[in-house]
Amino acid sequence: MAFDPAVRVSLVHSAVTLAPSTVPSCILVPTMAAAREADLLFVGAHQPDFAGMRAFLGERLDGQMRGLTIKTKVLGFGMAVAAAACARGVQALAPRGVVLIGSCAVFPGLPNYRPYDLIIPTRAQLVDATVIQKQASFPDPMQTTVECHPLLRAALAASGQRASMVPVASMTAPISDDALAATIQPATGCDADNNELFGVAAACQAANVPFAAVLGVTNLVGSTGRHDWAQFHREAVTQAASLIGTWLHNGAQGLPHG
Repeated sequence: MAFDPAVRVSLVHSAVTLAPSTVPSCILVPTMAAAREADLLFVGAHQPDFAGMRAFLGERLDGQMRGLTIKTKVLGFGMAVAAAACARGVQALAPRGVVLIGSCAVFPGLPNYRPYDLIIPTRAQLVDATVIQKQASFPDPMQTTVECHPLLRAALAASGQRASMVPVASMTAPISDDALAATIQPATGCDADNNELFGVAAACQAANVPFAAVLGVTNLVGSTGRHDWAQFHREAVTQAASLIGTWLHNGAQGLPHG
């Protein structure tokens, strides 16, 4: 039997009801809303992203600070994996806010950045090099941008020196070609790239949870990116953690009240 995209099937206490919808959906099983188990959830692509946070959260990377219950979660690499893991964490903990800590690569032609600078994204933008080159296109209804929470991002940016608030791309794949890398910023207005950012931001938006990110600069996008990322990553995320520590110490301004 053909699937009708105009019909959503909802399963509630074994009674099947049909509701009109413009979006295809799987069978939905309603669950009780999770009790809040954290005020803040910090997420990162891998464990080393949290290296600098042990100074104020301890080896377990969770605890209490200034009256806030703080949890951390490793998401895994890649946009899709990170989005799914973040969604699970948000569902389980029901935090008041989510902050991604990690690193980023800046695009060529932006001399104002240097390693260990910090970037606070104003928005996350899905970017594909073949779309930039007009060899492909995103479907019109497809969401490709997510705005980061304005109060959270402003308060975080005010908590550290050399912290810039700018749009950040999430490339569908890392770019190793220098000439191609140089075309991305003029075409998108994004200064840097972090692969997980868009997926995490979209997961938080879907859950209506405020989201922001703090990213330490490690390298230029291009042929030397992988080598430079390995060299500068630890100190870059340590600088990001230092800014977060200052923000927490000052009362986590911008975090909505629970």
